[in-house]
Amino acid sequence: MKSGHLTSDQLASLAASGAPEPAHLTSCAACREELDGLRRVVADLRAMPEPPAALAEAAKAYFRTRRRLEDLIERLLDDPALRAKASARPEAVLREAGLEVTPELVEAIRGEGGVARDLAKRLAAKSFWG
Repeated sequence: MKSGHLTSDQLASLAASGAPEPAHLTSCAACREELDGLRRVVADLRAMPEPPAALAEAAKAYFRTRRRLEDLIERLLDDPALRAKASARPEAVLREAGLEVTPELVEAIRGEGGVARDLAKRLAAKSFWG
């Protein structure tokens, strides 16, 4: 609550959990409005039928893979030895990170082509702004 307002994550947690509301909500129309909107979304989602199991598992797998890739990028940014290993043996680094070895990821890790330039820009931006 750095700005005096509840964060979106805090409001989403309140909307989903039904936990007691903090006193701030009695005097802040902006936070109250956002919480009410989130509660409507939660209610709508709860009213929907269960998604097919295969779809739910695919969504979970996607977000796990995305998180692993983001973690690897963070590690590559912070660890020069890992960057050197990734340049020499990208397949091994990808497997160790729990990622499926694909030509696109190998290209990005190895530092070749347009995908690699995009990754390099992202790493550079992160080190500049991070």
